[in-house]
Amino acid sequence: MAAHGARVQYSVFEVTLPTKKAVQQLRGTLRKLIDRDEDQIRLYPLPATVLNELVILGDRRLEERADFWIV
Repeated sequence: MAAHGARVQYSVFEVTLPTKKAVQQLRGTLRKLIDRDEDQIRLYPLPATVLNELVILGDRRLEERADFWIV
């Protein structure tokens, strides 16, 4: 998930997807990756109007999304 959005907590990511098609593609990818007996992923769709009302308390910066290579 780190490739798609910022880590908010250990296993919570904030992801903004531009289209419904992008959402469907991500859902398909996640379905293939999870262990259906052990894992659970929750997606909470929010309308753009709600995102404009987002309130953040505190100054902690979210994890930066940066590509890296391990050689």
